[in-house]
Formats: sequence, structure tokens, C-alpha cells
Amino acid sequence: MRRKRTSGFPTATKRFRSSWTARKGAPDIMVRVYLTEITEISEAEGKGAAYARERQSAAARRLLMLALEKEYPESAGAFRTEQVVKDERGKPYLAGYPDIHISLSHSGRLAACAVGKKPVGVDVELRKMRQNRERVARKLHAAEQEWLAARAEEEQEKAFYDLWVRKESFLKATGEGLRLALDSFCTVGDELWTCGLYSGTAERVRQNSGDSAYFIRQYELAGGRYSLAVCSEETDFVEEPVWLSAEREF
Repeated sequence: MRRKRTSGFPTATKRFRSSWTARKGAPDIMVRVYLTEITEISEAEGKGAAYARERQSAAARRLLMLALEKEYPESAGAFRTEQVVKDERGKPYLAGYPDIHISLSHSGRLAACAVGKKPVGVDVELRKMRQNRERVARKLHAAEQEWLAARAEEEQEKAFYDLWVRKESFLKATGEGLRLALDSFCTVGDELWTCGLYSGTAERVRQNSGDSAYFIRQYELAGGRYSLAVCSEETDFVEEPVWLSAEREF
């Protein structure tokens, strides 16, 4: 017998009905974000961090398969988790579908994925005490350090993670990862939702000559324990993430 869910997260059915409109063909919104609660994480207790990460990663892949079936109903059944592979830089992509861009993330009891028509990056983080938070903050862009310093003490943890998911989503969208210096781009400023490089006057500049600008959408999640952001060259993001159930099949 399954135990009653008491996590406080919205149920998949409730969020699915309110956020999804059935349609044929490619999605009308360029970037969609999906979330799932990882119900089997409790089973990983005592089995080590590597086992827990694998459970999280597996849940994220299952979530992606469900999301793709919702996004492309005419291709339902065609997608396989084995098609989720990584390029030479470690950025995941869907083999055989060059026009579908994906991103995966997981932290704590949540897994997230994003689907778009252009490169996309998503990051979700459980807000927790991080011993190296101050050291990481010193590596950020000067404007971001100032933004953090201006937050009240009780807001510091949330502010740090809100900022970090913005940074991480950009690094994932570009495929650069941590090869790109954290102080070489800024995600706060006069154009708050624009993710790109800023000069000392907070003027937006592109990452490299000829490269497109990137844009960020941040979401507030129920419970206040997680930070979530998605980044893409697109500007049309889903209004709210869609919750789905991606429980393991027995």
C-alpha cells in the first residue's frame, strides 16, 4: 500500500490540468519546464551519495520522456532514455532529434527538465547551508557580489541560491559549464531577466561577437526550499512549471 503523499508539493494531476493544454505539433511556447518529486529518494538512505545521485538522475530522465510525449504527442512512444547522451562538452542532447533541445537538473527530492527549440539550460537547487558559499560568492561578477551584499542577512541563503541557479542555467544553456569564469557574465542589473555579459555600466553585451543574447526566467516554488531558473536564447517561457509524476515502474 502506498503511503499518502505529505511532501507539500503540488500533485501532478492538479498542476498538469491547470498548466497543460493538449495540442498537436510543436509547442506554441518556446521553452517549457517540468518538475517531479523523487519519491524513491528515501530508499537511497544508507546506500551512499552515488546511489542517491543515480536515483535522482534516473528520475530526471524519466521526467524528460514524459515531457517529450506531452510536447510532441504525435511522436509518443518514439523517445527512449538511451537517446539522452552528452556531447564532447558534457551537454545532454537527444540523439536523432537535432531540433529538440533539452536540459536536466536534480537536487534533493526534485528533478527538473526543460524542452525548447533552441539551446536551453535549467537548474534546480535545494537551499541548504553551504560551507563554501562565501568563497563561491567572491568568484561572481562584481555586480552580483554587490547585489548579494545588499540583501538582508535573513535573505542571504535564498538570494545566493536564486543567483546560483541563474548562473548555472546560463552555463548549461551555452554548454560551457564551469569552463566559463563566473565573473565573466552577470545575471543581475538593469535588465534583470537578461542573461549575458555586462560591462561596468551594466550595459548588456553578448558573450562573443555574433553570439545571441540569452534570457532567464526564474520561478518561485511552493514550500520555499528550492530555487529554480531556466535560460535560453528564446524569450517565450512557460508561465509556470508543469508537475508530472515520474515514479519508477516496478
